[in-house]
Amino acid sequence: MYTDDTDKKKNIILVDSEASYTTVGLMENGKLSELYSESVDERQTSGNIYKGKVTNVVDGLRSAFVDIGGPRTGFWYIDEALDHKSDINENLPKKIIAKEGEYVMVQAVKEGTDLKGPKLSSNISIPGHYVVYLYNLDFIGVSGKITSDALRARLTGLLSSLAPEGRGFIARTSCLTATDDEIMQEAKFLIKAGERIQKRWENTDHVALIHNEGNILYRTIRDMLSDKIDGIVCNNKSMTEDLRQMIDTFCPLFTGTVEFYDREEDIYDYYDIGSDIAEIYSPRVELRSGGFLIIEKTEALTAIDVNTGKFLGTDNREDTVFRTNLEAVKEIARQLRLRNIGGIIVVDFIDMLDEDHKVQVVEAMKNELFFDRVKTRVLDMSGLGLVEITRKKMGKELGSVSHNKCPYCGGTGALLLDAYVSRNIKYRLKVLFMNHNVSIALIFAHPVLARHLIDDNTFSKECSGIWSHKRIYVVPDESLEFGRYNVVSGMGGVPSGGELLT
Repeated sequence: MYTDDTDKKKNIILVDSEASYTTVGLMENGKLSELYSESVDERQTSGNIYKGKVTNVVDGLRSAFVDIGGPRTGFWYIDEALDHKSDINENLPKKIIAKEGEYVMVQAVKEGTDLKGPKLSSNISIPGHYVVYLYNLDFIGVSGKITSDALRARLTGLLSSLAPEGRGFIARTSCLTATDDEIMQEAKFLIKAGERIQKRWENTDHVALIHNEGNILYRTIRDMLSDKIDGIVCNNKSMTEDLRQMIDTFCPLFTGTVEFYDREEDIYDYYDIGSDIAEIYSPRVELRSGGFLIIEKTEALTAIDVNTGKFLGTDNREDTVFRTNLEAVKEIARQLRLRNIGGIIVVDFIDMLDEDHKVQVVEAMKNELFFDRVKTRVLDMSGLGLVEITRKKMGKELGSVSHNKCPYCGGTGALLLDAYVSRNIKYRLKVLFMNHNVSIALIFAHPVLARHLIDDNTFSKECSGIWSHKRIYVVPDESLEFGRYNVVSGMGGVPSGGELLT
């Protein structure tokens, strides 16, 4: 059991396990920097390898739709290449796309959404802790974050000697502290995994999942564990044992501790991260100076707006703005990791006049994101003070795992005004009464909307004028969603509970 309060300030992986939900958080120097959640009912798709069937080839888009057994067909773009490092993409060969009806081995490289199926690639990769095995690509690469020429040369030589013909490897950043023996053992393990995948492919005669990326625990050990991690704390006893076995298998030289947390106090409260987790879901992020960020996600991109807020700074406006922007840079880098935001991110910094300040802010952003485990790219500031960032999408964003789309607003975050809804109802009534044989109309409405129509004497002017010879009844209906309604003829009778509008 963890009992030393000084451990709260170390670099720790926290695993919170409930019956149907597991959350993994990374604390760096006592502060939450990454958070991932997974439901038992819904595992992530990215990384999985499938035997898929081509259902439609779109020559104009150089792409195809592939059935992988999910609710939506996957989208396979012929030029989709392995994207572990941007400097190797142009060197990777393009695969010849299959014909309609043929089976293909594909890997999900991007999660699907409500509107789109997952993005697929025929470049198959099997990630390990130290290296990524390129199952069908003859290529040797080294992480761009390994800058030592000597180490890059040593890793390139080692991996070249290990790669089977037609296969390849990419050395991950964790190779910085790995021994040759550790790398060799993992490379052999991944080669065996590739052989098992090939056998499943050959022995399966239909669409099927032939390699599962693994659960959140496996991905945690594979991707987050490093020599900088002091320990892992888990509040589930059996899961703690699973973690220890995984480490013995994949990271036997890990010197940190793996502890079972059995305190009465909730693990979030003990490590003082409950408020941090709650704030992840808010679009507003406060800065210590009094400034704040607004983070808004759209289908195409994520927009981040920087504001000075209550921060007064000095009498020099340029200096105040520059300091706020620099403070925002650190928090933006943290929020991208914490919320697992991927794709295109556009940051609207506060306008600066000093060109040198603009350069410094962009350089600060590049420096902060250099330590992000996920590949990122930062472009120079535009003339409008915007900085564009691209961050590789890895798994699902935290919001999509923890939130359902609002059934009332459809995900817009806003509800229609009562006056606007009333106008739409009036339109429906006009259409109904165009049939001169209809003299009674029924408005079935959610109880809140029904009460509004009655209490506000909606359509009173029409009921005493153009519809004076008509009868309009409002019927509360709890089966309807908030703000919803139906307008129908009431010639067959008025249900009990209906109130007459006058």
